[in-house]
Amino acid sequence: MIEENKINKNKTIDALPIPEDAVILKSKNILDASQLALLGIKEIIKQRGINLKVKKRRDLTELDCIFEINNFSIQVVFAGFSSDQIIIPLKRWYKINNAPQIILAANIDEESNIVCFKGIMTSKEFINIYLKKNAKGQSFEIPLSEFKGGINRLLSFVQILESEALSSKGISRNIDFLESLLKKLGLSRKNISIVIAAAGVIIFGPSIFRPRLLGNIASVPFSKTQITKDTRGIGKDKSQNLCLFTPTFLFDKSTSAQIAKTSINKPLIFSPDPLNQISIIKDGNLLWSRNASFNKKINEPIPWPIKPIKPNEEYVLSFRPAGAVVGESANIILRAEPKTSFKKLEKIIENLGDNSGDWSKEINILIKQDTNAALALLFSDKAPQSKIINKARRLILEREGCL
Repeated sequence: MIEENKINKNKTIDALPIPEDAVILKSKNILDASQLALLGIKEIIKQRGINLKVKKRRDLTELDCIFEINNFSIQVVFAGFSSDQIIIPLKRWYKINNAPQIILAANIDEESNIVCFKGIMTSKEFINIYLKKNAKGQSFEIPLSEFKGGINRLLSFVQILESEALSSKGISRNIDFLESLLKKLGLSRKNISIVIAAAGVIIFGPSIFRPRLLGNIASVPFSKTQITKDTRGIGKDKSQNLCLFTPTFLFDKSTSAQIAKTSINKPLIFSPDPLNQISIIKDGNLLWSRNASFNKKINEPIPWPIKPIKPNEEYVLSFRPAGAVVGESANIILRAEPKTSFKKLEKIIENLGDNSGDWSKEINILIKQDTNAALALLFSDKAPQSKIINKARRLILEREGCL
């Protein structure tokens, strides 16, 4: 019987599509999901020789638990390896100023003691999804694909950021009631926001407006496009996603094109995915192209490599990711803003001077308004030496993309 159990267990492991970064724990004990997650994190930390304090709180459920790593409060949520959705229990998020700062998604196989960390979501990213879905109740389900970066993104955050950089404010159950009450007093939505902000100053003091550069950088989204790969020999076309940090773009339904608008004359070009080729085309003419070498893909920020853009000019940026053959690419139309709203990057840099505090403040303002300009400043070779700026760069550079 014992021999038969060993055979069955081995068959289970062999049958699983185990990712390369999964941790297979050697334990004779029966472990629950939270124990597997805890031991999995500790094993990864041990393998990498990182000095991090990890502890698990007692308040765990079948769906989640809370870890503390370097003073960050991390909600760990579980799903099986075959799942493409994951349930987020909301009870913890109703604890105002004591909510999780990060959610870590883990694929768990309790029978085989296997754990794989899919990625993380910051509190800001989670609350944005929560509000978009108008979620209510004790839990709600979201796609596992919303979690990015695997365990690497988590380790970057807890090593680079101070715990205060990520919010723990949580979600108020009474926000709808408050808004309804203020409307009855004849206040518009704009005035409601002003009243709530004023109340925040009274209750929390001016610290509510302190810049949170690292927290905002940590939550910078990327644009995603799809590249269809021709696989006629297999029978169906397969597609892969390509991600871009900058330039950010939107799909224009009227022209069926992906449009990136730039308000600066020297935008940054940066994909977190490894690329085989990047090209810049104008009026059908190839102006610039860069190809990956045999053993090194293109995988770093690229300052605008040709003469500065002028207002209202239009270019086509073509990206061919690793694994794609010639002809398989994503094309983004880069369109410059009109003269009235167009700026020269060098002029912004000149005005900032060499004060690292001014640079951090300007990047923090822009990151919410104009990601392209913010990242062009962040990765400018004119930026002053600053621990904050270096940490912010690392948070971007260590993010995993779509591929």
